[in-house]
Amino acid sequence: MEINKITPAMQNELRKLDGGSRKADSMQAAAGGGAVDRSEFSADGKKQREIKGEMQIISSMVDAQPDVRTDKVAAARARVSMGFYNTESFAEKLAAKLAANLV
Repeated sequence: MEINKITPAMQNELRKLDGGSRKADSMQAAAGGGAVDRSEFSADGKKQREIKGEMQIISSMVDAQPDVRTDKVAAARARVSMGFYNTESFAEKLAAKLAANLV
């Protein structure tokens, strides 16, 4: 059954059930007899939606990156094989950086 028009008698009955005219008025509007309900996103909501989209793009870009940076691993292996990390100058630099981070 389709309701095209709510009669005044029906509105009165609805008011009794609802305790007010709000429900009857919105039903009348939905039936084509008045104002139309609408909703909008707030500026904050729109901004959050944009940020969420940007975060999804960034997340997919990060996921596309390899887990291991083979160029860095190869450079570190070469330094180990040459004994770079076993020198006193490296040990002093490392100690100085550790001490600076502790303070």
